[in-house]
Amino acid sequence: PAYGQVRVSNELRKQSIFVSAGGVRSIWLRHGLANFKQRLNVLEKEVIEKGIILSESQVQALERKKEDDIASGEI
Repeated sequence: PAYGQVRVSNELRKQSIFVSAGGVRSIWLRHGLANFKQRLNVLEKEVIEKGIILSESQVQALERKKEDDIASGEI
């Protein structure tokens, strides 16, 4: 979730999947993943529903989100 459009585009290019940064954004918008918080929410749901294993950076991002939610009174 923490990667931006350009980074995702570059990572896909390394795997021989050619999508522009604008194309990544368009896909994210289509699937309701336009911003970092939306992508984190989907990641949380995937963990709960499918029990996927997270990378260290994903765990850190989710922890920061929880801290931000508590600080802003969302929880």
